[in-house]
Amino acid sequence: MKDFLVIVVAFFFFGCTKQNEWLDAKRQESDVVPTTLEDFQAILNNTILMNSSYPSIGLLGCDNYYYADETINSLNSISKNSYFWNKEIFEGQNSSDYSNSYNIIAAANIILERLEPERFPNNQVEVNNIKGQALFFRAMIFSELASAFCKPYIRSTATTDLGICMRLKSDIYHIEPRSTVQKTYEQITEDLKKAADLLSVASLYKNRPIKPAAFALLARIYLLMDDYALAKNYADSSLHYSNKLLDFNSGEVTLARPYRFPAFTETNSEILFYATGVGHVAIVPDEAFNLSQVDSLLYKSYDDNDLRRTYYYNRDASNRIKFRGTYAGAGKIFSGLATNEVYFIRAECNARIGNLELALKDLNKVLMNRYKQGSYVDFFTNDEEALLKKILEERRKEFPFTGQIRWQDLRRLNRDARFATTLYRKSFGMTYELLPNDRKYIYPLPQREIDESGVQQNER
Repeated sequence: MKDFLVIVVAFFFFGCTKQNEWLDAKRQESDVVPTTLEDFQAILNNTILMNSSYPSIGLLGCDNYYYADETINSLNSISKNSYFWNKEIFEGQNSSDYSNSYNIIAAANIILERLEPERFPNNQVEVNNIKGQALFFRAMIFSELASAFCKPYIRSTATTDLGICMRLKSDIYHIEPRSTVQKTYEQITEDLKKAADLLSVASLYKNRPIKPAAFALLARIYLLMDDYALAKNYADSSLHYSNKLLDFNSGEVTLARPYRFPAFTETNSEILFYATGVGHVAIVPDEAFNLSQVDSLLYKSYDDNDLRRTYYYNRDASNRIKFRGTYAGAGKIFSGLATNEVYFIRAECNARIGNLELALKDLNKVLMNRYKQGSYVDFFTNDEEALLKKILEERRKEFPFTGQIRWQDLRRLNRDARFATTLYRKSFGMTYELLPNDRKYIYPLPQREIDESGVQQNER
């Protein structure tokens, strides 16, 4: 492998702020600067950096799991503090969810700064695809950071609410102040629209961003922004290019696999973009590592004929319900994008804008592929609120431990009194609660970030 990869390794170790260890090291840029299209694509192909350890800390605050009292004292401080929604989360420690994200952003910025299209006049398709991939990765990580470390998008306050550090430069000497939520989401959508124009429709490799994945992420972002018309339109665009659903009866999903779903090296026809999240002990499906149990009400909400109940969960030797099934196909949570999410986005948006027939069609299409063959009866209602409630219930059951989807949903739905949820934890005879729209729906920035950059901390 060429020496240019050294520069990427160097950038692995900094986030939004300067890292003293790296600054003390001497750089010999003549030996390490990427220059060829092969160089740039090799950076993007580094799956250990670009497709793993995506932010998943939001799931630690969710209601899909709980800890038995006897496991509490064995948790690390980040897991324990997040579980109880404590004011302090990191206790001076580094946050993998935060720092790993800016490593990915740094790699994307290197490519966006150094890729000069005029140098490759005969390779414009490849140039465009590489640039599109870099833009997608940056937007994807910005969106995941925004879901944990700043307020949800609220149109009336977005221009003044604090966003994240929108690092658009690879210069490690540059200190990036916090943006606003409005500018955060504008940058994300701008990057994704450019990416969608540049990316290829398909790829042999699920770890590489493609056009329908960019459209899918735009649909997700506009859903988070409560712009249902645009979210629906981008869901349409994504499904135009890729609309396959796994039939859970087909044998592709099986109890013979340790994690039920095809592994990364195999083919899961639903996956548009493959990525995995930080492996917090509450949410990973690795039974030897995971210390949590699935919320009993969530588990009971699945119909007996619903194969998601069969493949997503199992009972351990102590008869406790554990999360098992993951589109990662390994002992990691899936943090990428898949067509099932796009169908749910389009169903919700159609329900909200009054297209009930279309919403029902998408909902029933997904569920038909999730129930035991011949057992599913199409859901029908002509009541918009009843349909919306059903879609949101099934959405929770479809994505209990996928990315930060449940956390994103709680944050956005808490603004609607019909769907606002108060979360509870019971431990050692004490009851803890998280009220809708509480400040603790925003994680604090790691203290190291505050100390080194001077950016404003989130209030909790």
